[in-house]
Amino acid sequence: MDELITRIVAIERQCSADVEQVRQEYANNIESRKQSLEDQKTRAFAQITAAEKLRLTKAMEEAKRQTEEASLAFQRDCEIPFQNQVLAQTIKEEIISILFEG
Repeated sequence: MDELITRIVAIERQCSADVEQVRQEYANNIESRKQSLEDQKTRAFAQITAAEKLRLTKAMEEAKRQTEEASLAFQRDCEIPFQNQVLAQTIKEEIISILFEG
């Protein structure tokens, strides 16, 4: 009878040790998977951030290019009347006549 009780206790200890080992393995697996998911999240966030920065940079460059084009067009439009010699001479004559009338 003592031998049977000793055997049962030994089996219970072994089962308890096996359960603890499996529990520890699961805990380690869960922690490892959790870390893997955190790393994956960090990489995804970095990719999204980099893509957004690139998109924003391109949008700003495009806006700058369009602004420069519009500015150059405006300058050309402003200079055109003065490039026409006849029109420039007419404007000068009008200015002189207004000054003399005043």
